[in-house]
Amino acid sequence: MHKLACVVSVALLSVLAAQAQSEAPKATVYGGYSYLRNGGNGANGWNGQATFNLNRFFGITADVAGNYRNIASFSPVPGFSTSANQHLYTYLFGPTVTGTFGNSAVFAHALFGAARSSSSAGISLPLVGGISSGVSSATAFAMAFGGGVDLGISRHVAIRVAQIDYVRTQFSSLDALSTGLSTSRGGGQNSFRYSGGVVFRF
Repeated sequence: MHKLACVVSVALLSVLAAQAQSEAPKATVYGGYSYLRNGGNGANGWNGQATFNLNRFFGITADVAGNYRNIASFSPVPGFSTSANQHLYTYLFGPTVTGTFGNSAVFAHALFGAARSSSSAGISLPLVGGISSGVSSATAFAMAFGGGVDLGISRHVAIRVAQIDYVRTQFSSLDALSTGLSTSRGGGQNSFRYSGGVVFRF
């Protein structure tokens, strides 16, 4: 009888442990590198996310990203240079669907919010250093549709191998041109974004 009780106890503990490991985390926080491609332009930057999971499969995600590129630069003599730069920030929010496989996961999301594009000009002088000033900025509606793969290292840490998003921004052609985002004459800009980094689960 004592042996039977021990066997049943071990079996129950094993089942409970397996269920605990397969449960989705209540929240995940992600941070990493981001590369945004808009037409022929490429911009490097960062991407951060926080997801609150309502259940094992469904959550709500807040996504913030910044991407930067050099539009033009000119250095006629050593130590003296001028440059023009473009910055794009996105602030997005929306639902995420996740499937878990042990400590790893695949996910897809639809995110909506705003984007802010700006341009700046800078000059670098010998002994003085760099001086930069904003030139133009604009804000518009933005959305992103995509997903990715998180490769689990442990229950609480994963590597986001890839997150691929189609990013649509609704800047007017004048705003997109004046801030250096795009040279297209049409309204609305289509971009693709790759990001990868580290995920922490709580």
